[in-house]
Amino acid sequence: MFFRGVNYTSERGAPYGSAASIEQLKLLPPKGINSVAIVPYAVTRPGETTLRWGGRGSWEPSDGIQTLIGEAHAMGLTVLLKPQVWVPRGFTGDLTFPTAEERDRWFFDYTQYILHFAALAAQTKTQMFCVGTEFVKLRTAPNWLPLIEQVRQAFRGPLLYAATQGEEFETLTFWDRLDYIGLNNYYPLPDSLDCSAVVAKVEAVSRRFRKPVIFTEAGYSSLEAPHRQPWDETARALSMADQARCVEALMKAFYKQPWFMGFYWWKVGTNGFGGTSDGSHTPWGKPAMDVISRWYLSGLRK
Repeated sequence: MFFRGVNYTSERGAPYGSAASIEQLKLLPPKGINSVAIVPYAVTRPGETTLRWGGRGSWEPSDGIQTLIGEAHAMGLTVLLKPQVWVPRGFTGDLTFPTAEERDRWFFDYTQYILHFAALAAQTKTQMFCVGTEFVKLRTAPNWLPLIEQVRQAFRGPLLYAATQGEEFETLTFWDRLDYIGLNNYYPLPDSLDCSAVVAKVEAVSRRFRKPVIFTEAGYSSLEAPHRQPWDETARALSMADQARCVEALMKAFYKQPWFMGFYWWKVGTNGFGGTSDGSHTPWGKPAMDVISRWYLSGLRK
């Protein structure tokens, strides 16, 4: 299956499972979207060995996620459940611990968090599950292999990991333990938008491990020259056209590669935020969404 997806994130005023989140979800299949990544968050801070998640007022309550997955399946959408860790005013990839004992304590909490959602994925017959996202400095920790084995016991479907572009993606050693190679693709592009160097990097990893690749995230802000630092939303002049051109270039470069199995664009929110006065990564209500929809409805990949 080719995953014509978006990350479908819970946003203010429309928590997962709410009527508003379901109404927005209904707008996705007509765009050619056949899959959504649902993204619950846990919170940790540098120096802490604990995670907090799912408390009162959460935008991603487990019962709401269960409801939303049921609604997605009823609409013919497949689901990637993709739990993530949020580091306030920081980057998940910078998480590290001074001692093995502290690292193991943190991984104990992380494992409980992941296993909770792996069990929810099994219960809801979710199609795919992500065991981790962008842990650049923790990627060599010995804790990953037992965690993956525990997830395999809880959830029998395909597994992936969502790596940051660059060193993490290109050097991760446990791709062979998973079913798909997941890349959060924010590789910079030259001003020509020539994607050939990025294609070569991604294909090399796919060939080395003999696994298909999925972009667990991909995207560009709708600000001027987003290709230079695709992760960046630093305020500058708006450019819907630049965002659309970048999306077109990435689609053209990857869509028909035989080892490539789909996109989950970052992001469409449950409250439908976006539009041409918004400079964020969302393509919703922008020319970039028209580009995505044209490719998704093209019939080129099933």
